[in-house]
Amino acid sequence: MPQITSIEPQKKNKDRFNIFIDGKFAFGNNMENLIKNQLKVGVNLNIKSIQKIIQKEEISKLTDSSLNFLSFRPRSQQEIKVYLTKKISKNENLPYHQAKESPLIEQIITKLKKYKYINDLEFTTWWIKSRNRSNPKGRFQIKAELIKKGINRDLIEQVLAKYSNQTVLAKKAIEKKLTVWKNLSGNELKKKVYAYLSTRGFDFDTISHIVAYLEKKR
Repeated sequence: MPQITSIEPQKKNKDRFNIFIDGKFAFGNNMENLIKNQLKVGVNLNIKSIQKIIQKEEISKLTDSSLNFLSFRPRSQQEIKVYLTKKISKNENLPYHQAKESPLIEQIITKLKKYKYINDLEFTTWWIKSRNRSNPKGRFQIKAELIKKGINRDLIEQVLAKYSNQTVLAKKAIEKKLTVWKNLSGNELKKKVYAYLSTRGFDFDTISHIVAYLEKKR
């Protein structure tokens, strides 16, 4: 059974304490609750007991904060995890690596997923459609962005295949640039197109197709 191995007073808030279970940070609590729940080193706590102690104070506040974070734009599951870790680290005056171990994070993630506030498939679809609409980027760059958001590579490929026509997007990406480049020679234009589209994450075959298309139009 999980056991309290350490109770440490917070540096910035002496009325609150960080409780460690089996050597890992579990939750923060105030002096009143420590006494009320008879929390001390060596006490064994089952999962239900831990949840009961922290549910009213911690989970409610962190869930509300997460919902506010989600109100600005959709978020990936990984983004919410990082947000909660930072929040716990700040609230409980903990190093990031300790805050990351808090069981509260998985509990809140599970709750948000249950009520469909988090869905990585929907997030990936939204991200790709948004990029395609406002500021077209190639497969490589979008994939890199989504990997940073913690999205599974297979899921990225699945959604990209459905919503990302690279040739159409590449044409859209250079649309405004063609007006600026209209007086360039054939070779100069070719170099500009290759350089611009490659920095935006388009692959060699797509860029070659666009160059051939532009040469035919001249």
